[in-house]
Amino acid sequence: MGITRVEKNIFSQNTDEIASELVQSLSKMDNSILLFKVLAFAVKNNAEFVRGLDESIFENTDIFRENYVTLLKHALNQAVDAPQGNTDTDVPSIAAIKSYTPKELSIFFGVSITTIFNWIDQGRFIGVQRAGANKHNLIPDDTTYVYGSGKRTTIKDIVTLWRQEEAVHDSTLEISDLDYHTGQIALYEDKYKGEFERTLGTTLNLTPEEETDAQVWKHHLGRQHLGFKDTEK
Repeated sequence: MGITRVEKNIFSQNTDEIASELVQSLSKMDNSILLFKVLAFAVKNNAEFVRGLDESIFENTDIFRENYVTLLKHALNQAVDAPQGNTDTDVPSIAAIKSYTPKELSIFFGVSITTIFNWIDQGRFIGVQRAGANKHNLIPDDTTYVYGSGKRTTIKDIVTLWRQEEAVHDSTLEISDLDYHTGQIALYEDKYKGEFERTLGTTLNLTPEEETDAQVWKHHLGRQHLGFKDTEK
């Protein structure tokens, strides 16, 4: 007996609902906590997740549910990956969920850590809420991110795109860092029909997409400035 692709998709789509039921609908909260602990320690390849836990997550229902979602998604991946004998050959191999800190996401998105936390507060990372005091957010790579335009993608896709761009940058040895950042600046100047100081740099109420572009644009401008200074030396 194995988990079919259809069953995997149904469970994945209903993870939030299942987690809410496990947190709130068992006969006692103690039973919900006990089940969570048993699953957390029973599921394989789960050491990183367990290390980030303490009893404080059970004090807030939303945080408890959020961690249950993460645990259930990881359990699903482990169940699909586990050998089942005569398994459904249509079931793909799924890598374990990887999680990222807000600091890591700030690098992938090209924005400040403060912006990442603002996006968490705005609900731009579906199902993610700020961790409690003395806790650190870990955002799974299958989390859905919502652009300012409403378009949706996953953290995994964002990271993949960032790595591809980094690979292109690293492989283009004949282009100096100064030329690279100058070229990126030109792309934004073309997009917004002007220099930063005359466009996003003077706009007070930026959309989320413009805010992201502004952060990345300023990053390239700063690197370009440093490149000019190095050239002068």
